[in-house]
Amino acid sequence: MMHKMVKVIIADDHTLFTEGIEQILLSLSGFEVLAKVGNGKLLLQTLNRLTPDLILLDINMPLMDGIEAALLIKKQQPNIKIMLLSMYYDVKMIAEVKGDIDGFVMKDITAPELKHAILDVMGGKQVFILPEILQQKSKVKIADSYLDRYKLSVREIEIIGLIGQGKSNKEIALDLELSNYTIETHRKNIYRKLNLQGTAELIRFANEHGLGIRG
Repeated sequence: MMHKMVKVIIADDHTLFTEGIEQILLSLSGFEVLAKVGNGKLLLQTLNRLTPDLILLDINMPLMDGIEAALLIKKQQPNIKIMLLSMYYDVKMIAEVKGDIDGFVMKDITAPELKHAILDVMGGKQVFILPEILQQKSKVKIADSYLDRYKLSVREIEIIGLIGQGKSNKEIALDLELSNYTIETHRKNIYRKLNLQGTAELIRFANEHGLGIRG
């Protein structure tokens, strides 16, 4: 159990997302949001007057991205814990900074998952919550290849695999704890990126390219 108030700064240029994260933190006992900032440079300026215990830091931000900001902060104030947040997973990039940060989570994880991750990081653990496809070692090379070749996100690759099993939008939404609307949006983006028409072509693509996820 933590006895002192955990002070947090949230750095993200999407206001609605930032407010959502703030509400999650406020639902945890013993957490206080010191500030919310929209870019890496403003974060560094804020650290001149405020000292948080934890920074939740978006990777893609204007003026200075989260990776650059995280490395500078860790060099100057190594006791501050830093969790990176992103909509996309870059295998090589995360591998390069893994030794310098305390955690990485995808932005589309559930609120309970984020709460557990934050508590684990504050408890001294290093936490990396990856999409299911990257938790299976046999899939890592496949995922890395398709991230580069087709500009697919890891979540899109994961959804292709589930579609390849013949699962419906509703079943995929339940599996991934996402809304039907989110799954439908991902499917539209997948069709566009792969220049495919309809479910049958997408299932054929998944099977031909070994992207099916099976237990």
